[in-house]
Amino acid sequence: MQAGSEDDPCEEISLVGFNRHIGPIFLLAPEDDGTQRYVFTAREIHMNAAGTVHGGMLMSFMDVAMSKTARGASATSRLSTIALSCDFVSPARFGERIEARVRIRRRARSVVFLSGELVAEERTLLIGTGLWKVVPSA
Repeated sequence: MQAGSEDDPCEEISLVGFNRHIGPIFLLAPEDDGTQRYVFTAREIHMNAAGTVHGGMLMSFMDVAMSKTARGASATSRLSTIALSCDFVSPARFGERIEARVRIRRRARSVVFLSGELVAEERTLLIGTGLWKVVPSA
């Protein structure tokens, strides 16, 4: 998959565990306002029986993107999803380049609040909000 270009470099982040099965997922350069960006291309394994990208895949992608953003914001790799709310707006299709755009809304000492959207060709697919808990070291 060619996720980025010379003007839009990328780094694969789906290297371990569950993320390897749903990827590849790539981290793109952030927008000027700090919005974090991620991308994957819809493949056959992402499709449902109706011929669109499975809603569980879109939710998983949002969870991965928000988790990675929360980790960067809190400078720790030990976080857990507390809540993730997703509203489906439009179906995603086979072969589409699906981008997550994630913003940190608030950082507290032990919780990170995020919002984001998934888009394909500027068409909104999903809108999400979530909370991530910073897990103290044992």
